[in-house]
Amino acid sequence: MRAIYIAVGVFALVYIALDLNKLYALRYGADLGTHLQTLVNLRHGSSWNYGEWRPHFQVHDSWALAALVPLVALFPRAETLIVVQVLAVAVAAIPLVCFARELGVEARAATAIGIAYLLTPSAQGLAYDNFSENVFVPLLVFGGALFARRRWLWPTLIVAQLLMGLKEDQIFFVLWFAAACALWWDRRIGIALGALAVCNGVGFWGAERLAGAAPGVPQYRFAVSDPSGKVTMVFLLLAPFAFAPAAVGWWLLLAVPLLAEIVFMQPWNYEASRVGSHYTATLLAASAVAAAFGVRRYRGFARVMLACAAVVMLLIFNDTVLRPGRWPYIVDWSAYSRAVAIRDGGLPTTLRRRDEGTWAIAAANPHVRLDPHSDPGFTACPAYNTNASAFFESVRGRAPQRLCGGVPVRP
Repeated sequence: MRAIYIAVGVFALVYIALDLNKLYALRYGADLGTHLQTLVNLRHGSSWNYGEWRPHFQVHDSWALAALVPLVALFPRAETLIVVQVLAVAVAAIPLVCFARELGVEARAATAIGIAYLLTPSAQGLAYDNFSENVFVPLLVFGGALFARRRWLWPTLIVAQLLMGLKEDQIFFVLWFAAACALWWDRRIGIALGALAVCNGVGFWGAERLAGAAPGVPQYRFAVSDPSGKVTMVFLLLAPFAFAPAAVGWWLLLAVPLLAEIVFMQPWNYEASRVGSHYTATLLAASAVAAAFGVRRYRGFARVMLACAAVVMLLIFNDTVLRPGRWPYIVDWSAYSRAVAIRDGGLPTTLRRRDEGTWAIAAANPHVRLDPHSDPGFTACPAYNTNASAFFESVRGRAPQRLCGGVPVRP
């Protein structure tokens, strides 16, 4: 296990550093600030936040996030959620390797699966994107799969309950795999999981009706938006594992409901099939579990898996800064200082939609609001920076003369 521990440590250090650079450069979107303010307010019993302009628990069935309240109470900063996010994605590789070993996969091959998971554009994008409840999905799925494989009833049920407490769609997924477990693996565990999922579904439906609320979900219909994006997503889920998941054959049909959630989703805030999108977290976890079964069937997959993962990561498919020709974001330290001043000032402030990066930091102040209206005329900065000299200037604390494609820095 030493190799996977080292890989997890390297991944965590690299992405904590990159995420902090993104935070200080004010490049995070609204979700990070929304979850931060939700957790700050939960300390006083309310999940209200000014990113969604209503209680977050009326938007998603995410009560499991309440476990983070003590940590955020001690460290009410966006940096806290960034560290939690990266560690959740990174540490998930450990139960994945343990699950592969439990299947009978040889130690080095199991380690290759864990490292390949860390190298996938999906895992790296999940660690580099906005904070979401779904950052915990791989960790809980791998842990639940390990416990179910060992036929440990109560640990499996506890993990499944936490998984269903992340977001309402996990209730349907747990029910689906509970049926599969009851039919083909362990009837006792499968029936217990199914009953637990039904209880969660009824509880969620009843709570929404009592609150007179509806979850924040996109529209679905039998029409595929951006078909090429969906095909690319499937390729990028399988290729880092050297297409080992395909070796499980007809068992891949178990992933149909997970895939349908994204394939039939209509245009939303952004394309759900985008590499690194939190919407793909469940599919990423399922692909990694299937890869373990594939390697058990054909050990040869493990010999080329790391090479495949490295090629996919280093080519145009990677959604983070770890790609040739890219550099971390240029930090305008004066702009960052203004965001910190709003956070620490404790005064009511309303930020425009173009100030999402400031909101991500300042939302630790529960009086800060994010204007719910659109911001016409706002042109976002380029997604990535390619100016190496300007980046190193910012590292030395010097404000660059120009940012965002030549726009002068505001005094």
